[in-house]
Amino acid sequence: MSKNVEQTIKEVMAVVLNLDADKINDDTSMDNTPGWDSANHISLVLALEDEFSVSLDPAEFEMMRSYFDIVGVLGAKL
Repeated sequence: MSKNVEQTIKEVMAVVLNLDADKINDDTSMDNTPGWDSANHISLVLALEDEFSVSLDPAEFEMMRSYFDIVGVLGAKL
């Protein structure tokens, strides 16, 4: 996956989750990120769908629990 795509994912996450994009890494996940709750998870996935013009199914929603997972799921779609 290109660095531009990864940076765009970080920027979307930063906006939706109120994070510093430069601090997002493979370890950033729902388990260790304050504010990344179920409601914000839905907002994040919808924002990513919009940004990348993709449709994600519920199973993919569930898999996207960390930055690393998001890169993997979107990488398979793009």
